[in-house]
Amino acid sequence: MKSIALAAALVICAARTASAQLPPNEEWRTIRTRHFRVHFTPPLEQEARRAAVNAERAYTELSTELVPPRGTIDLVVSDNVDYVNGYATPFPSNRIVVFAHPPTDASGLRNYDDWNALVVTHELTHIFHLDRSRGIWRIGQAVFGRNPLLFPNLYEPRWVLEGLAVYFESRLTGVGRLESAEHSMAARAAALANRVPTLQELSPGTSRFPGGVVIYIYGSLLFDYLSRTRGPGSIRDFVERGAKTPLPFILTLTSRGAFGMSFQTAWQHWRDSLVKEMRAPPEVMPGWSQLTNAGRVALFPRWFSDTALVYAGDKAKEMPSAYEVTLSGREHRLGRRNGTSPNVRLPDGSLLYSQLDFIDPYHLRNDLYIQRQGKEIRLTRGERLSAPDVRGDGEIVAVQDAAATTRLVRVSRDGRHVTPITSTTIDEQWSDPRWSPDGSRIAAVMQSHGRSGIVILGADGKVIESFGAARAINSSPSWSPDGKRIYFSSERSGSPQIYVADVTTFSPTVSRITDAATGVFSPEVSPDQSKLATLLFQADGYHIGVAPLSPQQRVVAADSSTMSPRAGCATCVAIVPGLAPFGAPDSSPAKPYSPWLSLLPRYWLPVFESSTTDGTSYGASTSGFDVVGRHDYTVEVLRAPRFGQTSAWLWYRYAGFGLPLIDLYASQNFSNATIYGIRGVDTVPVGSFAERQRIASLQMTFIRPRFRNYTRVSFGGEIEGFSYSTQPDALLGQLSPFYSISRSYPALIGAAGWSNAQRPGISISPEDGISASVSGRQRWQRGTAGSSTRSVIGLTSGYKSLDLPGFAHHVLALRAAGGLTDDKSPNLFSAGGISGTSLEVFPGFSVGEQRRTFGVRGYPAGSEGGIRAYSAALEYRAPLFAPSRGFRFIPVFIDRTSLTLFGETGRAFCPASAATGNGACRTSDIGNPVMTSTGVELNIDTGLLLDLSAKIRFGLAFPLVNREELRAGRAQVYGTFGSSF
Repeated sequence: MKSIALAAALVICAARTASAQLPPNEEWRTIRTRHFRVHFTPPLEQEARRAAVNAERAYTELSTELVPPRGTIDLVVSDNVDYVNGYATPFPSNRIVVFAHPPTDASGLRNYDDWNALVVTHELTHIFHLDRSRGIWRIGQAVFGRNPLLFPNLYEPRWVLEGLAVYFESRLTGVGRLESAEHSMAARAAALANRVPTLQELSPGTSRFPGGVVIYIYGSLLFDYLSRTRGPGSIRDFVERGAKTPLPFILTLTSRGAFGMSFQTAWQHWRDSLVKEMRAPPEVMPGWSQLTNAGRVALFPRWFSDTALVYAGDKAKEMPSAYEVTLSGREHRLGRRNGTSPNVRLPDGSLLYSQLDFIDPYHLRNDLYIQRQGKEIRLTRGERLSAPDVRGDGEIVAVQDAAATTRLVRVSRDGRHVTPITSTTIDEQWSDPRWSPDGSRIAAVMQSHGRSGIVILGADGKVIESFGAARAINSSPSWSPDGKRIYFSSERSGSPQIYVADVTTFSPTVSRITDAATGVFSPEVSPDQSKLATLLFQADGYHIGVAPLSPQQRVVAADSSTMSPRAGCATCVAIVPGLAPFGAPDSSPAKPYSPWLSLLPRYWLPVFESSTTDGTSYGASTSGFDVVGRHDYTVEVLRAPRFGQTSAWLWYRYAGFGLPLIDLYASQNFSNATIYGIRGVDTVPVGSFAERQRIASLQMTFIRPRFRNYTRVSFGGEIEGFSYSTQPDALLGQLSPFYSISRSYPALIGAAGWSNAQRPGISISPEDGISASVSGRQRWQRGTAGSSTRSVIGLTSGYKSLDLPGFAHHVLALRAAGGLTDDKSPNLFSAGGISGTSLEVFPGFSVGEQRRTFGVRGYPAGSEGGIRAYSAALEYRAPLFAPSRGFRFIPVFIDRTSLTLFGETGRAFCPASAATGNGACRTSDIGNPVMTSTGVELNIDTGLLLDLSAKIRFGLAFPLVNREELRAGRAQVYGTFGSSF
């Protein structure tokens, strides 16, 4: 099957990958409103009815700012993953998916009145932006439908797409990320370190902290700056110009027309204004000293003793883990984690934590685990528990996710009993629970209708006291060891700072005790009450530090007001009057979900191919998939006029059972070759040879995804038919008798694969694991007794990291593959050539190399064929440098580079005993020689057009043996995409 062109690959990949997360086998229902079809499962009906109102509300608001999109929009509300996410795509129709999980575990996203309204507004902005097409683009869509190549705004970089969505989420709701401190905090930290990125460094694939969120942070800040300085109407003008320009990827044209200056100029002005606001950073607290140096992600510090802390970290060079750090700064890795969670010491010295994992292919749930004597023990399964804390007798308090909300629960020390202690309502979300030192009370954060406060509850969940409520993000409350004070982080002053409340008095008073230029989080008082541990945000990430505590601690009185980063801006928020209030439900009747409207083909894509043997072929392809992923198909037809041949491919998947996945494949394909004859002393073409191959297969696939490994098993049946012809017809009788008979081969096929290889954030290769797969086929030739044939291919790769100098681990990688079939097989294994991946620049024209099971670099592709094959490769992969930078006039972002030294060998051959008259083996295939090569490769991890991640490999290979026989040169210089394995 052919892939979609480079620019369109972004939206298609995102749409298909994300849609696979939805559980297609659940009972889906649909509500129809004026502009939306809202799809949901029964437990989410209350949330879905709110989403229907929120969507129409956001549609009305956005329509005052941008031109409305075409047609009905599908909106899916799902609760199958325990993390915050959502996505939108205009292809193949306008679709939005939002996950109902509220951001209780992502404190920087907690600035909302109604989380559903905020995320729907964000994703609907994408639809308004991306669906807009004018001029030649609209004409093209009139001919080719919703062809992914014909949405002009899809050619804009992701920082534009996400920047606009964050800008409008805050402009139309008055909350969101531009109204909270997180984005401005990240920009201030970068400015203080003189590390504000350039526009060309705003790539979702960057490995430089803070990673892909830079497109949200700086994209939104730039559009906010332009709206304030050039007027809100300039944003609409920019979108309209981008929807019409024939060169939408050249942003200078559209930005100058809309804003009177290019994005580059506007960015420089914004950077200059940011730097002018900076002052020498004050001391966080008197005597504050930094303990950790790696930066990136270091969260949830907890005291192990008076001299050591444990924290959750992701240094990107290793997988996420728990670490211990002493007051002298010495660190020790305690164990791997699937993510970042508080690590709480149990009475027996074990560590309690939560982490995500799959409970089936479609559901990702948080559960509790214990690390005891180096072993990981799962405490709960499918209970959706996070942010645990434990008291002295081993009783656990945690946050439990429910449909579109959270509640607090108590969990028995063995994990068998989970008891809710707060009510379950989508108007209240609970987070960050902590036991008091005596175990009689619980402090937690409760958020409701845009206000966040610290609540003290009894062990039974009864509210005792609350304080600090504000329209600001409050997080991470913790008790002093004497139980008299609660420390917490709040951004009520305009940036996250540490506050303390005296809870020995009625109506506790709140005071601020830090004054960081960026932000401070997660206060933890040492057991002897002499020190306070905190997290400080800096340009390279979070750092743990400690400061002495004393009775003379500097305090600043705090109130409940909020200082928005955009305070005083009269045009930043646009409130449309007369809309339904947040929380209002839709009363439309719910009907069973029907996939057919979203499954219909909405576009077609012209396909052209050209080769010396087949000439030019032309055709068309289309595809479709419904919004919950039950059905998925691709169809392509290709005509070769030179030979009057029509090739066609159909692939269809049904996922409505959940498992197995049912795949149907049918194809007709032609291969052509020139027949040569001898005339005198000359070799001249005398005709053409054609092989027609028809395949129909039906397979069932079972998958078992887990955070640390992946298993896949498939099996099914297939029938493959071959027929042969020549032009002129008389030539067929002069070839081997093998080609005079049409053959059909019924077959049973099966495959299995397993992998546990790791891939840390800034790695250059898979690490510390193996990947293994095996596939087999048992075929029979219909109508011929004793004609069965079988084939088996096995493939194994292993990776071992080496902790040597460099931004990432060095890696030793080993790969071995073998294939075996018999001499009755109609197909040969092929060996030789470069293995990689290809990118289709436009339909029918690709660059790069295909993935080869038995590739050997330095030798021509397909140098050998046979019914036996093997290959092996050993590589040493070393990191070079990680510039994480782009170039103003070249649409390529270079993130990481590495060097590979390799040795490789392989062979495909027919043994001397193989029959050469009745099978695919030729006399020339008997005893093919070994191929062996060595060489070096430069690997560049890039972002094409800033956004499409691709690995580019430039290599130099030296064939060492049998060069002349296999027509290999002394050396081969090559370039391709993807890793060798």
